[in-house]
Amino acid sequence: MKANVPTRKKIKLNWFKAKCEFTIERKIEIQYTANNVSSNKLTWDTIVKYVLIKQGDLINKDIPSNSPMTLYKNNMPFLFLNTAESSGTKINSENMIDDDILVDDDIVNITEGDAKVNYEDASNPKEQIEVRTRFDKISRKIMIENKLNNDIELTLDFKQTKDVTFVKSEPEPSLIEEPNYKYDIKIGSESKSSVLLELQAKIVTRITKIRPEFLKPPKSE
Repeated sequence: MKANVPTRKKIKLNWFKAKCEFTIERKIEIQYTANNVSSNKLTWDTIVKYVLIKQGDLINKDIPSNSPMTLYKNNMPFLFLNTAESSGTKINSENMIDDDILVDDDIVNITEGDAKVNYEDASNPKEQIEVRTRFDKISRKIMIENKLNNDIELTLDFKQTKDVTFVKSEPEPSLIEEPNYKYDIKIGSESKSSVLLELQAKIVTRITKIRPEFLKPPKSE
């Protein structure tokens, strides 16, 4: 594997006079809202970036972001992209969507909690807002399919919010940095892997109604 970043004016690029460690980083970021956590099916993108870490003690100026970058395989260019950031020993490519990694997120089960009812004032003094709040238990299965002909590693990063919180999962997270729950996943060539999330969702509905004292009495027969 080789890479090339064309030299820009006033920048001397000695980067590729040294050997580089080449890695591919993939991440799936998942975050639910009260509106979508009960959806039958969701899809998420797999974000990929390419990282070059230089060996040796060469000192260079940083490469500007958005510099064009070409990756080579078997001495042939196979990917054209831009740099995102760099340091004296590291170049990160821009983030891209990896179309070879498919992510399907399906509902498994919903158990609705009992609703608690409160009332709020409305702008019209003859009306009031009925607020119904319940806490649902929701299970979702995230299926990840590797369509490549080689094994991959990726990180699934679930971020809980004030409305949708983590209860447990199968497998357990590899790392918890609240509000983030991270899973390090290895998937074989043309294989699948899954994560089952059990969540608690705060569901709030508001309905504007006429206050009882302003309702017209039923007509007598």
